[in-house]
Amino acid sequence: MEMDFDPEFYEDYDEADLMRYLEDEEYGPELAELLASYKQEMGSDPEYNRVPFMELYENCLHPTITQAVQNMMTLLIMCLSFRIVCLLGTMGSGDLGAPPWFLHLSSAMFGIIVLHNFFNISLLYLLVGCAVAYITLTVTSVYWRHLCGTTVSIVIGVYIIVCEFLIDNTTWHMIRGAQMILSMKIISVSFDLGNGTVTSLPTIFEFLGYSLNVGTVVFGPWVSYQDYMTILEQNKRSISMSWVWKVVSSGVLSLVCLIHSTCFTQWLILDSANKWITAYRDAQSFRFSHYFVSYISETTSTLSGLGSTVVEDQVLWEKSVARPMSMELPRSLVDVVRNWNLPMHYWLKTYVFKSARPLGNFIAVLLTYAASSILHGLNFQLAAVLLSLGFYTYTEYVLRNKLSRIFNACIQARMCKEDCEHTYKYGHPLVLLTNLCLGLLSVFHLAYLGLMFDSSSEEEKGYTMSHTLRKWSALDYASHWTALGTFVFFWMI
Repeated sequence: MEMDFDPEFYEDYDEADLMRYLEDEEYGPELAELLASYKQEMGSDPEYNRVPFMELYENCLHPTITQAVQNMMTLLIMCLSFRIVCLLGTMGSGDLGAPPWFLHLSSAMFGIIVLHNFFNISLLYLLVGCAVAYITLTVTSVYWRHLCGTTVSIVIGVYIIVCEFLIDNTTWHMIRGAQMILSMKIISVSFDLGNGTVTSLPTIFEFLGYSLNVGTVVFGPWVSYQDYMTILEQNKRSISMSWVWKVVSSGVLSLVCLIHSTCFTQWLILDSANKWITAYRDAQSFRFSHYFVSYISETTSTLSGLGSTVVEDQVLWEKSVARPMSMELPRSLVDVVRNWNLPMHYWLKTYVFKSARPLGNFIAVLLTYAASSILHGLNFQLAAVLLSLGFYTYTEYVLRNKLSRIFNACIQARMCKEDCEHTYKYGHPLVLLTNLCLGLLSVFHLAYLGLMFDSSSEEEKGYTMSHTLRKWSALDYASHWTALGTFVFFWMI
């Protein structure tokens, strides 16, 4: 088939975008011929030029910051409004103070307003899941209280699977993060009720206030039911400079991470770089987008009055969701997994890993990553990455522990305590070199796994199996082969 090409056609397309499309997307014969003609017209070796900084500012930095502030403004206002309601509602005593049910209802109503602002009518899927879970929790707590956690977990898992197949992919992908946070809250309060940590069934107002709390309903983080109930103790947690500093600092850091992810990664490392360098770039872009979510969740939860601890009558606002430095300069993948999302790590360890540990550490690790995969949604790419991480971290952990015993050195996956019994401590040159090499191996694995989460058109509805395998195939499945070789080496020694 012959096709006529108008030279002006190319003026409407950016060369780097078109080349990226050629590498990442499926295309038919007509598009293949069009792209081949484009490459011939432009030359086989396109030049990649870094745009001037002012152009980057005008076309990326400024629009990104403006849009982020506009999108977050309603959420921040609602969080602050709820905080003020709680402060005013707990100032009085007796008839002057607001009843607890009013504070919980305010938490839920502000949360619903925020959900509608982000998801419009799609928030109904979250509300239906919340209602089904509370009915299940109520019935189970009356007849089989010790089975509350297991029963509610099964119901939540089935609900997520049903939504995965019945809801439009784009819609489900949009609300998946909020659904994950909601599911974690409901499952945790169910287990806590079953084991007696929570002494009585939460009322409908308490349950909705906790599940739909305005400060955590969209971006998280997960907070326990006991931590949420501190909203009734505002007399101990009044507005202070430490609270203001935490809100401002987390908000600024979230914007810094966002503009680095959106603008600077592509500006600093061009598409003409080596495929492993571009893989590291794309993986870092994804990680910094995660840091943005982590810091904005710190901002919203703190702004709404959650995330404080009281030590000797001193209120500390120090809640951390992620530790970026531990992931950009990792000691091990075990540390990366732990510091990726601290509240979720605690949740998985408490409610999944410890429950499955009687089956053996390896099975418990796999079940923990399987639970994380279900919570994130039945997406092949997420499941593949999480299960790969499960195998990687287990292999790394057992290998480094064995090497640590053999060489009597501080080279375990987790940092040793200062008074450990190893002969060769961290300051020994060979120990430093070994930990550095193993840390670089973690960076290699992170670049390989994080490459999946690029900014292709599939992002809005979730990545497919073909996208995942195509990306890994381009890197010759090098990380998986390395992990397999590492496991065989552990077996042999």
